[in-house]
Amino acid sequence: MSEAPPTRSRPRPSRRAGRRSGIRTRPQLFGRVVRTSTWLHRVPTGWKLAAIAVIGLTALVFRNGVVNWSIFVVLVILGLSARLPLRRFLIPWAYAAVLVAIVLGLQYLFGTLVAGLVVAGTVFACVQAALLLTLTTTIGELLDAFAVIVSPLRRLGVDPEVIALTASLMVRAISHLSGLLAEADRAARARGLETSLKARVVPAILRSVKYAQDTGRALDARGIVD
Repeated sequence: MSEAPPTRSRPRPSRRAGRRSGIRTRPQLFGRVVRTSTWLHRVPTGWKLAAIAVIGLTALVFRNGVVNWSIFVVLVILGLSARLPLRRFLIPWAYAAVLVAIVLGLQYLFGTLVAGLVVAGTVFACVQAALLLTLTTTIGELLDAFAVIVSPLRRLGVDPEVIALTASLMVRAISHLSGLLAEADRAARARGLETSLKARVVPAILRSVKYAQDTGRALDARGIVD
């Protein structure tokens, strides 16, 4: 009796293989939650939201470059102390740097460079605060906290669960639409139309409208909202 040939397990597709096959994951605008449990993960979501509100108000009220950049440095140190990967900060910092460069250029031409540095510190401080929140808090936890915050509106006849659902759809839509824009840009480049605004924008708009219609039909079919 002959022995059956040994079966070979199929290797799992790696990220490199996915890139070689042309499959790319859509960008996560708010960053993916770091699953490693740290002290920052264990801080209640409500306290995190309150801290962000205080940081934003402080940056806007004082309008001092030293204060705002100091807040940014402290937030970076807090993130590193929670063992959050530094690479998770780099891409959002790059996006913020583009905005800051534009602001600095405008301030250099029409205002003062000091005012531009104040705005830059405000932007980076707020971005870093939002990063610490999104990297250590799941969407579900954020929505639960948001539902608690808006719960007093129930006395006015407003359903907090509907507001939380709206916020959830908004968060998911932002990430989805950013992915559609990236896909339209890659498709335009593949056809040699990277300089055509129409080739990059129109497909993204059409697919965005379809996404909104599909979402509306799904909600209506389930009778979630009137």
